[in-house]
Amino acid sequence: MTTPEYNQYREQLKKGRYMEAARLAEIQYLAGSPNNPFWLTRQAAALSRANKYEQALGVAQQALALQPANPYGLLAVAEALSGLQRMEEAFLYYEAIAKDPKLYLFAYKGMLHCLCANKQWERILQLLSLWEMPSDSGWPSRVKALAGLERFDEAIDACRQWLSLSPDNPQALWELTELEIRQEGLETVLQRMGRIAKIGSRPPVYKEIYASLCRRAGQPELALEQYEKLTQTDADPRLQRKQAFVLAKSGRETEAIPMLEELLKLDPNNFFLHSAYVPACKRAELLGRALQFYEELLEMHPDEKPIYGRIKHIKKILGVKP
Repeated sequence: MTTPEYNQYREQLKKGRYMEAARLAEIQYLAGSPNNPFWLTRQAAALSRANKYEQALGVAQQALALQPANPYGLLAVAEALSGLQRMEEAFLYYEAIAKDPKLYLFAYKGMLHCLCANKQWERILQLLSLWEMPSDSGWPSRVKALAGLERFDEAIDACRQWLSLSPDNPQALWELTELEIRQEGLETVLQRMGRIAKIGSRPPVYKEIYASLCRRAGQPELALEQYEKLTQTDADPRLQRKQAFVLAKSGRETEAIPMLEELLKLDPNNFFLHSAYVPACKRAELLGRALQFYEELLEMHPDEKPIYGRIKHIKKILGVKP
């Protein structure tokens, strides 16, 4: 389907504006035929991406009630159930579209995710031997399954095969790093990754992994040095989030707090950001600032109900009457 409205919806998803995409889909459904589930499935998909899984499930079930065999409705229900950690139910819905020519890869990935969550490692390897999947889809689950079965040498070999097909693949490198730490120890892997991270021609992911290892090894200043280099050339909020976490935990709260506030404006329902922000403000004796920030954040995102609870919690600490 290609219409200006659908293109706008896709653009919102690409920009990470999931709630805006969900509202657009809802408006389009209400403006169209009540018997056409198309925009309901799009609304449910956007809500799942916004982590609003209960809402997504309700909308997806509404779509499925209109067309019980609609594969996109089945996929929307599966994604919502998976987000709610109802993996056994989600698996059945993914399985129902496993033969759909357009959606089978989504089904395969979803089924593997459900099986990984339930640590059904043998079942994963069994299915991977039956399916034909692109390497970037099948290798992650194969590595997790082999590691879950404590077949670490095979898991490392699988990672290296994966990297031979997809050089410098970030997910493969992270997986390989964890497996090597298990086999060789943190200090050995830290030193090796430090040497690789200094090579200018290597992709940024090596510096990111090295920074993570420095943090784990109790060397926050070295970690921050890497994050500062990375954020100079890449404004990825994910990297800024990691940098802010290290700042907050290394006694540099006054530098971390403004960064966390900017990140929360972009991602107001991120639990990890909130769990770093409030303690940092408390340690820096800036809970008054936190209260003012959350009141402003609520004005920006009035649909984010948990912010009310955070305001109430801070007022209680400060002794401010409701």
